Amino acid sequence: MSETRAAAEKHPALTRKGGATRTALLDSTIELLASTGYAATTTQAVLDHSGLSRGSLLHQFRTRELLMVAAAEEAVERMFDSVAHKLAHVTDPIEALRQYPDALWIVQNEPAALAFAELQLASRWEKGLQARLRESMRAVNERIGREVREAAASAGIRDVRRLAMEIGALISAMQGLVVSSTLAVDESRVQDVLVALCAHYRSCLEEAISVR
Repeated sequence: MSETRAAAEKHPALTRKGGATRTALLDSTIELLASTGYAATTTQAVLDHSGLSRGSLLHQFRTRELLMVAAAEEAVERMFDSVAHKLAHVTDPIEALRQYPDALWIVQNEPAALAFAELQLASRWEKGLQARLRESMRAVNERIGREVREAAASAGIRDVRRLAMEIGALISAMQGLVVSSTLAVDESRVQDVLVALCAHYRSCLEEAISVR
């Protein structure tokens, strides 16, 4: 269980009913962010989508900003879970690293990742959101670092720093490609870029494997 989720489960409002309410609000927020964007994801839109009362919302999140930060943290958790689920059938750690780009690309096009991308873009202008997300991202980066170290150890890769750099670059590049693909006139170009990204990552991975 992640630090974010563990902390949330200690929230005094999270009785069974409170937890269900919180989940419903976050589900609606993530779905709306992914489908209609940050500006349109008002608290009223979330209430309309979830069918919950304003009192229920305020009991969980005093402000829209706090709701958005919680949605970002939940979206990241869902992204981690989705990647893990897609690679769960791969028992060989090296093969899991090889297949990682395929799983990552699928996840980057799922609602959680699309919602997170919206919040990242919005944080450029919403300074309060930016400050809060920066704190959340520190925990995310620490988790990514731990998981990369664990993956490298399982695969017998010594150059952990390079593996972390390549995975970080792959994540950032795929995030950017998803955003830019919405305006792409030629879909084949998006696929060509995706293939090039995956090929570069796998080439660097094979090099790291060869010097174990």
